[in-house]
Amino acid sequence: MPSFKKVMLVTHRWLGLITGLVVLILSITGCLFVFHQEISEWVRSDLYHVDKIPQHGQMLPVAELEQKAAEALGIERMPYGITSYKDPSRNWSAMNYEANDEFAWTYFGSMDDYRTAYINPYTGEVEGIQNEKTDFFQIVKGIHWSLLLATPIGQPIIVWSTLIFIVLLITGMVLWWPKKWNKAGRQRSFKIKWGGTWRRVNYDLHNVLGFYFLTLTLIIAFTGLYWYFPSAKKAMYFLGTGEFKLPPDEHKEYVSAAAPEDGVESPMQVAYRKAWNQNPEANRISFIAPADSQATITTTVYPDGQTYYEHFHEAYDQYTGEFIAAEDYESKNAGEKLLAMNYDIHVGAIGGIPGKIIAFIASLICGSLPVTGFIIWWDRKKRQWAREKRERERKSKQSIPEPKIAEPDYETRESEVVEG
Repeated sequence: MPSFKKVMLVTHRWLGLITGLVVLILSITGCLFVFHQEISEWVRSDLYHVDKIPQHGQMLPVAELEQKAAEALGIERMPYGITSYKDPSRNWSAMNYEANDEFAWTYFGSMDDYRTAYINPYTGEVEGIQNEKTDFFQIVKGIHWSLLLATPIGQPIIVWSTLIFIVLLITGMVLWWPKKWNKAGRQRSFKIKWGGTWRRVNYDLHNVLGFYFLTLTLIIAFTGLYWYFPSAKKAMYFLGTGEFKLPPDEHKEYVSAAAPEDGVESPMQVAYRKAWNQNPEANRISFIAPADSQATITTTVYPDGQTYYEHFHEAYDQYTGEFIAAEDYESKNAGEKLLAMNYDIHVGAIGGIPGKIIAFIASLICGSLPVTGFIIWWDRKKRQWAREKRERERKSKQSIPEPKIAEPDYETRESEVVEG
């Protein structure tokens, strides 16, 4: 009967071979996506910022800017609204997304339109339109999300590979565990022997780095399951509250109760002014116009430019612009706050730039594990094949009979000599 470690080794080996390529792809795309915001700010600087802030500093009304953005994108209204920024040099942005055939096979086929218009808030001039569908980082995100396949097809491959990767991390920990905690055992388990053979260095890179980054890689992998498995959400909610369940959906639909009045200042403009007065330190605030006669003006407030978890929604009366209610982050319980943090934990943004650097390195190590693991397996397999070949050749030589040398016929030879 095979030992426990032997079972762990076989499990680790074959699960790694099955999912290694997907884990490698996830890790590389994760590395690339970590700093997408900073790189985009640099690459799109001209698109993101106005050429010059006019001396009067007066911005056009929100409703007018939203209408200009809709016209530039060729749609009747902005379903996702328009985003204003605290930074007076920033162009406002308005994004439109329209899904395509729900039975599409690919990432590109699953969306009909995905564009963002950038508009100068002082002049109303559209500075540019970015096709997010073909943007580099959106494609990287599409690979990371579903291998550029439609979500119902590609996402199960991603999440099940991630779940198996978690199993690999656990079995890897079992295999890493030293037989003896003496000096030699500790050195083999905690140090990379850079002066050793390439096989030893490769083994240590797989074994030692896998141990040091175990906790970080487990966190990254587990938070990646959030978008597919309800049990992952329940587990995170449990960590915050002690209750293993999905949090109640307390999102409320608010209604504009006031009757329309003539001569009242644009309600959207009133809402804009009140939203910024109530949240003067916010990085940006998005405004979505009401879709019907009873809906409210909805705002999304982003307090921080680097993270998303503290964002919250507000509702304003569409006829007067008066504040109705807010669903702020601070009113959530610990479990709901932890769930809100999931994305920022996953990409490292929860720790700012240092957190993103750590996430980048951890993701890089994740990508190295299937590579070094495959090299270990392939090298051993090649040496096994070489031994088997030598053994076959040895056995083949043993099975060939030695040629018999015919003895001279002396009697015939003597008679030939005599007769001659």
